[in-house]
Amino acid sequence: MADIVKSIDAVWEQIHSTREWGRYPTEAVIRFVARNFYRLDRKNVRILDFGCGQGAHTWYLAREGFDTYAFDGSESAVRRTKEYLDKEQVQAEVKVMDGIALDYEDNYFDAVIDSACIGHSTMANIIAMYHGIYRVLKPGGQLFTTFFSMATSGYGEGKSIEPGTFCGIENGPLGGEGVTHFWQEEELKRTLENIGFSQVKIEKMMYTTNSYVVENLNAVCVKA
Repeated sequence: MADIVKSIDAVWEQIHSTREWGRYPTEAVIRFVARNFYRLDRKNVRILDFGCGQGAHTWYLAREGFDTYAFDGSESAVRRTKEYLDKEQVQAEVKVMDGIALDYEDNYFDAVIDSACIGHSTMANIIAMYHGIYRVLKPGGQLFTTFFSMATSGYGEGKSIEPGTFCGIENGPLGGEGVTHFWQEEELKRTLENIGFSQVKIEKMMYTTNSYVVENLNAVCVKA
């Protein structure tokens, strides 16, 4: 029997089983949700937190009254997310699942949020995950997705797997996080459009942390 292909690096189970990983949502995600969904009837807006980690965005979406779903490939991440939701007394449907094996129905979600999860994989897996997202989004549904650009510390370090993709980065904000694909803005836009997404808009956000540079590419697009 052939091995099941997985998009998640085993290092993430180690990370989530041994340390705390984020408790509050990013400003970019809050801005995306507020701009597009705050004025709607939130209980009827179905949003998926793609690769939820320890539940920062899942908690935020549930607290704000949205019909919230989430998954992660790490069992420890899902356990911690459920504990967080229970503690805060908010509800979401959360389960263990790999990003290339989405089992949700077609045309199910109004929005999918990926906060720098998909980029921790190879291009083949990234494309497969985007196809899955496109399938489960409703027509007119929106995707928010975050990546690290080539300006981010760690680019070019470790072992090169393919153009733009490295593993074994030891230092900086991506040190010890397994596989990472670093993007150019035009490459990201072209990839999303090739999947079928339209109205692709990309915002850059650069900052430093402990003298290291991080540049996020935050893309928003629509299922045609």
